[in-house]
Amino acid sequence: MIELIQLQQLIAVSEQGTISAAADSLHLSQPALTRSIQRMEKELGVTLFDRKRNRAVLNPVGEQAVSRAQAILDSVADLAVELQIFAARRSTIAIGACAPAPLWDLAAELSERFPEKRISTEFGSAEKLLERLESGQYHLILTDAPVERKGILCRRYTVEQLAVALPRSHPLSGRKTLFLSELRGESILAYRDMGIWKSFLEKNPQVRYLEQSDRDVLDELVRASELPCFSSNLSFGILPASIDRVRVPLSDEEAFATFYLCARESDRALLQQLC
Repeated sequence: MIELIQLQQLIAVSEQGTISAAADSLHLSQPALTRSIQRMEKELGVTLFDRKRNRAVLNPVGEQAVSRAQAILDSVADLAVELQIFAARRSTIAIGACAPAPLWDLAAELSERFPEKRISTEFGSAEKLLERLESGQYHLILTDAPVERKGILCRRYTVEQLAVALPRSHPLSGRKTLFLSELRGESILAYRDMGIWKSFLEKNPQVRYLEQSDRDVLDELVRASELPCFSSNLSFGILPASIDRVRVPLSDEEAFATFYLCARESDRALLQQLC
């Protein structure tokens, strides 16, 4: 039976031009490589080389064998990737989202429902999320618009309203609601990966955002300072009671977003458990 290593050796001979050069590249002796190729020819029942004085050159049959050998090795590599993805999908629930708080809420819900699974999370644009969902890299994605595409299921999941959490001593802490523009001149602590909210915040350049990429570091800064920070109506957007802040919702139209949970048909059962 032909072995994969023999196919690799045949390709090496084709790439290097001679058996001697191929043996050097494979860290084999020339006689050892020659014997391996001869065994392969015997197994296949064909001659792959035209043997001339002190030299063996691939003949047309050998060139065809090289082409098929490369296709087989590529197929084996694809198989390995497919099996790795399959194994990962069995032990991991991979989710992506275009905003942080809904993603964290979804991850927490999945962890509670499936304690035996690892939950993998990632942020991205709606286009990239959908592309990776269709390719099977994600089980679920959260988008800020409904998805209508063949083979994709979409359900309304949650609505988020941004808020700003202010120290009680702040002159605006008594307000029922605020427009973000009313915070001009303020320095506000913010999570760097705000997703879809980024464009809304950038419309207000008169507000200074002190961005942090680490959630734990951000929490520590909120606890240790009197600086305002962002919050929301979602569970992972609400500050713990130990942080003495007043949460004031933002009234801007762009401060509201409806999120939709999407899955492939093959993950219908998972989607139905969530919404």
